[in-house]
Amino acid sequence: MKKMRGFTLIELLIVVAIIAILAAIAIPNFLDAQIRSKVSRVKTDQRSLATGLEAYFVDSNSYVAYAVGDQGANGFAMPAPGAGNDQVGATLIYTFRVHTPGNEYFHTLTTPIAYMTSFIRDPFADTKMSGFGYYCDISGWIITSYGPDTDENWAASSGASKVPGDLRMTNNEPEVETVYTSMHSQPTLTLQCLFSAHAPGEAFTYDPTNGTISPGDVYRVKQ
Repeated sequence: MKKMRGFTLIELLIVVAIIAILAAIAIPNFLDAQIRSKVSRVKTDQRSLATGLEAYFVDSNSYVAYAVGDQGANGFAMPAPGAGNDQVGATLIYTFRVHTPGNEYFHTLTTPIAYMTSFIRDPFADTKMSGFGYYCDISGWIITSYGPDTDENWAASSGASKVPGDLRMTNNEPEVETVYTSMHSQPTLTLQCLFSAHAPGEAFTYDPTNGTISPGDVYRVKQ
């Protein structure tokens, strides 16, 4: 009768070790590929929004109005928050106006004229269905994503509220208003290089050369 020989314990351990090494190499690469894909998606969506904004400008001679999230502008994300510390993340950002009960705000890029066919969400937002940040002045605009550092709920140094994003596009921390100006070339050197006063070491602009997951927002600006 032929004797059957199985694997030894050492052989099994070697196989398990090889699989573990391959997984340790493959999983980070897979996660990095996911981040790069999301960044590409954000840039494509922002380019589509830019096209819609400029088409709106041609018809209206002005850019789409922005509103503050806690005034119902980010109604897709969550109900209007309560007072004080309840105001967090996506409920604070400047964004596109949306329709909410009892007022006349509308998805001005989707209705009544479809400059965009659908509402675009930010894949880096922690709050489900949160849209891109949006702010404009008389001759330009800026559209922002939280970026791979997903800092929607970054805590303010005062601890009074949660201030989203590196650009701080919020009603109580309007840092972007001092950065964004249509009088400079696109994009401004400040937007490219300045570090946030609220979070030293965190740049405004996401740059993948600093690491796939690194500080900074992904934005598109018309100046």
